[in-house]
Amino acid sequence: METHFERTRGVKLLADWVAFSQKHLYICPERRELICYGAGEHGHWGVHTHQKAFSAFAVAAAMEEIDWQSRNLTREKVLEQALGMLRYTLATHVTGDFVCTDGQQWGHNWIYVLGVERMFHGIEAIEPFLTQEDRDGLRKMVLSECDFLLREYPIEAGLVQHNKPESNIWNGAMLYRGAALYPDAANCAAYRKKAQEFFANGISIEADENSDEVVDGRRIGDMFVGANMFNSYATNHHGYMNVGYMVICLSNIAMLHFFLKGRGVQADDILYHHAYEQWRLIRTCTFEDGRLLRIGGDSRARYCYCQDYALPMWALVEDKYGEDCSALEKGWLSILEKETAVNGDGSFLSNRFGHFEEQSPVYYTRLESDRANALSMMLYWHDRYPLSAEKTTPTHLTWHDAYHGASFDAHGHRYASFVWRASEKPQALFLPKSDSSLAEWRYNLCGRIEGVGRANFDEVHCHQEKFFEGGFLTCGSTIVYSDQFMAEGQLKETMAQKHVAFAALPDGASAICLQYARALNRTFVATLRGVLWNVPNDIFNGRQRLLAHENGADYLRGGDYAKRYEQIDAGHWVNVDGKIGLASPQKLTIVRPGRRQVEILGRENSGTLYAEEICAPYSTKRRFYDRNETLIDVGFGMTLGDACATRALSDSLATNRKGDLFAITATGQDGRRYTMLANFGENAMEIDLDAWELGAVGPCGEKAAHRKFALSNDEAVLIF
Repeated sequence: METHFERTRGVKLLADWVAFSQKHLYICPERRELICYGAGEHGHWGVHTHQKAFSAFAVAAAMEEIDWQSRNLTREKVLEQALGMLRYTLATHVTGDFVCTDGQQWGHNWIYVLGVERMFHGIEAIEPFLTQEDRDGLRKMVLSECDFLLREYPIEAGLVQHNKPESNIWNGAMLYRGAALYPDAANCAAYRKKAQEFFANGISIEADENSDEVVDGRRIGDMFVGANMFNSYATNHHGYMNVGYMVICLSNIAMLHFFLKGRGVQADDILYHHAYEQWRLIRTCTFEDGRLLRIGGDSRARYCYCQDYALPMWALVEDKYGEDCSALEKGWLSILEKETAVNGDGSFLSNRFGHFEEQSPVYYTRLESDRANALSMMLYWHDRYPLSAEKTTPTHLTWHDAYHGASFDAHGHRYASFVWRASEKPQALFLPKSDSSLAEWRYNLCGRIEGVGRANFDEVHCHQEKFFEGGFLTCGSTIVYSDQFMAEGQLKETMAQKHVAFAALPDGASAICLQYARALNRTFVATLRGVLWNVPNDIFNGRQRLLAHENGADYLRGGDYAKRYEQIDAGHWVNVDGKIGLASPQKLTIVRPGRRQVEILGRENSGTLYAEEICAPYSTKRRFYDRNETLIDVGFGMTLGDACATRALSDSLATNRKGDLFAITATGQDGRRYTMLANFGENAMEIDLDAWELGAVGPCGEKAAHRKFALSNDEAVLIF
């Protein structure tokens, strides 16, 4: 039966991937009944990669309607391969009698059971074909992992240190699964008790510490070990505001939810502890086509892993909360189809990621198997439990998290956000809600200064945020460092202080920004990029953008078509595809790097997305700058709409500076004049609005009610 997931489309994607993945199967020469996918090594991602691929093969093998002959396969062959992959998993575990391809066995640490959790729907799909030996091996593996978690693995949690929301959930799920599978196990009751404690410290928030709420007969405060989420439901996973790992948490809840549903077992309520509140924030940070709006960025490969596991999360939301995720599911399927069509070989990622296969077979096959695994879950669950829902999720129009300096506004037709403690910090987003392909987050709209070290990064110095009806204002600074130099013994260099003030305007269609950076010491600079608006131009938009600008218009080919570095003098404004534009009193340069330059954080030669870069200033001339010398001094505005709207914004823009007080003025689409003043100095200063000849005063804090007031350092005010 066809569901709103559009099963036929998903089945084709999965079957084509199984055919493509034949080249990644390895038959163990010592025991030819055992088959592994990928490298087959014992390191956790090697094992997980294999286990995720198994589930995809198993679910595909259970689908009788797939035309395997057209793919040079038979259903019997795929089933044989799936069984061989399962048996490899069991044989190479510490309870088995064989070893992985690297000569080691796997098992017994904090993350190994994640792979087991992600493969279990595949075991269910081919359960009738399992032998008694398979079932005995499965029991030994599951109970061995459960005993390890029960006796040797402590529960930890923390907002910044020991942040373990997702692993606490999957480890709790393993214990709960073991208790459900094997109620005769000696430690069954203890498994379930500790599972509850893991769940209580999964999506745990600060307020849980003293909570008297009783769930499943146990007080939340008594089970509390630590908060993994702030009270805002932001999580600082991998050291930054990480929307993706919020998704991973819910995806692991989904895996246990549907496993128990298949057995007719009602899960303990603690499994869903704060899950709905977390989902509401995730839905706020999701485009209508299903792509995650990662306001805190991503240190991993773009549009992979966490994005893939939105599929099981959406299934959970539909089944548990009755909320309609069909548009998200269909939209994401369309994005997958767009990429696989470009690949042309049945793979999910070979065009953007093909070079990974030679650099790291483990990483390449891991990413392929993530997508296959998540897709197989959705197909299997929709087949077994036809899902449909009608309710919609109430999303946040504004949202704030103080620790990360995260501000978000979704008024009008735009998304606007700024996050100081981001993956590639800091970063801002200004996007039309209608086009997710325009989203790229690395250092976006915050400029970039790089020295000659291999590592160049910003650390947050200070920040503050203010909210008003229809928008927000944030101001702060970072310290810029360069490290890992060619010269032996050369120490980390403190290069510059970078100040940014950013305002999402209450017209619901515009934003303004000021950037200023000065050298803190005599420093050797390799590249300067002020503004730094990333405009993705890759598979997802057809590898072509129309960039209209003051000096003309250019159809620019991107993705793997962009093979030549060049710079285009754009004048004072640039508009992209008639949807969004940026303007500045300073001349803009369109930088075309000629390669997919959006890389995995900290890994060279890992580009997986091409983006045009709009910069002012832009310099690759390597030279020394003196202490206190200006590196970046620019103001700009952004607005939704066509080239005429961008040109109108450009005509209205003006910047001014009096010492350390910076100003930018622009006209919004509501016809109002907006002025942002920012103190980028080291000391507080007195502001006299009459001296700036500013008229009406807007609502940004009590200071705006007076003509004269003090502005502290790294503080801004919006006036209109």
